[in-house]
Amino acid sequence: METIYIGIDPAFRKNGFSIAIIDYSDRTVNFKTFKNGFIDFSSWLLHDSPQSAVVCIENSNLQNSTFDMSGSKRVIAQKSRSVGKNQAISQNTYDLCKVFDKFKTYGISPQQKGKKWTKIIFKGVLESERLTTTAKKISQDEIDGLQIALYGKRLANQIKTINQNIKTK
Repeated sequence: METIYIGIDPAFRKNGFSIAIIDYSDRTVNFKTFKNGFIDFSSWLLHDSPQSAVVCIENSNLQNSTFDMSGSKRVIAQKSRSVGKNQAISQNTYDLCKVFDKFKTYGISPQQKGKKWTKIIFKGVLESERLTTTAKKISQDEIDGLQIALYGKRLANQIKTINQNIKTK
């Protein structure tokens, strides 16, 4: 059975909590955005998620900074509150996934994830990975989910290789 990779880009805003699910058995990518955020995601996790998967989550709590400090004091305070909300929801998401034995769960910081992909890069990555999707309109959150899922795939493969090397020594 091929491994399923799930990339999660949690957010504490309406329509901002998205996942990408890569299934290498049929080379498809499916996307899901949870309208009610963490609550709907939790329900999906309990009732509809795959039986096993490698899960990678962009956990902004791993990076303790507010990136954009421009604007008035009021604007900066609002940005900091938004960062704090995102740090909390991403840590909660990581913790929830971590308790499921059916998942290998990894958290990465926004810095580890790297620069956001454009739609052109997204299409190129799908082609290079020989993946397809039936999604017609793709959001930036969904693109981020794919980027995170593929990071998780690389991370899981690196860890597998390290563990195999340790066993052979």
